[in-house]
Amino acid sequence: MKRTGKYISVCLCAVMIASMFMCGGCQKQEKTKITKKKQIELWHYWDIPGNQQHLEELVDQFNQSQDKIEVKVSYIPDEDFKKQLALSMSEEKMPDIALVDSSDFQFLHQMKPFADLTDEIPELQEYSEKALAPCSADGRIYGQPFGVNCTAMFYNKKILEKAGCKVPDNWEEFEEIAAKVSDKTIKGFAITALQTEESMYEFLPILWSMGGDIHRINTASGQQAFLFLRNMEQEGSLSLQSISLTMGDLTNQFIKGKIAMMFNSSMAIDSIRESNPDLEFGVAAIPCGDNPVTVAGGEILAVANNENKEYAVQFLRFLADENRMKSYIDEFGFLAPRQEIMQQQFKNDEEKGVFIDLYQNARIREISSNWPQISLTLSDTLREILVNEEDSQTILDKGAEKIESIGAENR
Repeated sequence: MKRTGKYISVCLCAVMIASMFMCGGCQKQEKTKITKKKQIELWHYWDIPGNQQHLEELVDQFNQSQDKIEVKVSYIPDEDFKKQLALSMSEEKMPDIALVDSSDFQFLHQMKPFADLTDEIPELQEYSEKALAPCSADGRIYGQPFGVNCTAMFYNKKILEKAGCKVPDNWEEFEEIAAKVSDKTIKGFAITALQTEESMYEFLPILWSMGGDIHRINTASGQQAFLFLRNMEQEGSLSLQSISLTMGDLTNQFIKGKIAMMFNSSMAIDSIRESNPDLEFGVAAIPCGDNPVTVAGGEILAVANNENKEYAVQFLRFLADENRMKSYIDEFGFLAPRQEIMQQQFKNDEEKGVFIDLYQNARIREISSNWPQISLTLSDTLREILVNEEDSQTILDKGAEKIESIGAENR
């Protein structure tokens, strides 16, 4: 009996040891399985904390929805993003997915073509033509719009009401109101005038509505638009700080009540509400009078044409799903690139809802690989007009000559 008990004990120990090895093997297999997830990298330049958080959450949802792909997110500051992305493309080290400003897409695509997504993502056929235009070439689609937006006028209700002013409808009223509300602590208006695309996002509606053209800035119409801002600066209603303000800085100035009016996108609204819940503000069309116009903008997801293309495309398909887009797009403050979804957005949000109607009159910036150079020249010219006492016609002639040379070099 004792020998039998001893035999049973030995057997049990053997089973336990075998089980331990088996479990260890299972754990090892499970661990190996997890590490086999294909990792792909996504670069973006969003500096708004809320949007960074929402993007991380969206990526986490995708990573947990399947067991083959893991998307890693990397933030590159806006001022360095285009330079670093261009460098990575030239060195054949482009991230698998890059979130690109719509105005930069053609420039980057010419450097090294992005992956053709036309037949890879059927949902793209449901996107609006205006959203797809910046990432299309020769009838093919090389990017997936993430969201679209446009420029509108934000105004501080209390500042305007205190001065007995209504919301301006045209440039004459706008200039008068900006002067009337300005004092030692408040400026009627500020605009971004840095060497960035943000300055064009705010300035082009002024230029276009006054009949100006980016290729003829030294004409009477072009001069009118540039001098409109110089006159406001000289009158004391336009902050000269504009030459060093980003759109984020501009939003902060508005939040603090230091400027009465600004041009910005729907993405600024959440920042205003979170930072100053008591601020009473409104959103209206840019005061172009009888010639309503605004600038269409947005971000586009570009895919590297490399060995990871199929994995990146799966992530883009995840984002393109109609029901999923409805669930996340409002959080980013963007308008959906699909018109039927856009029309359902912001039903209970008066300020954000304004952008849906404004986008219908939004005008796309020039779709060309030359645009970044042209944009830089325009922003340099705007800066010179505001700070330089040199004759304005001389400044505009120099700018126009440089834009013409940019076109000639690329013909």
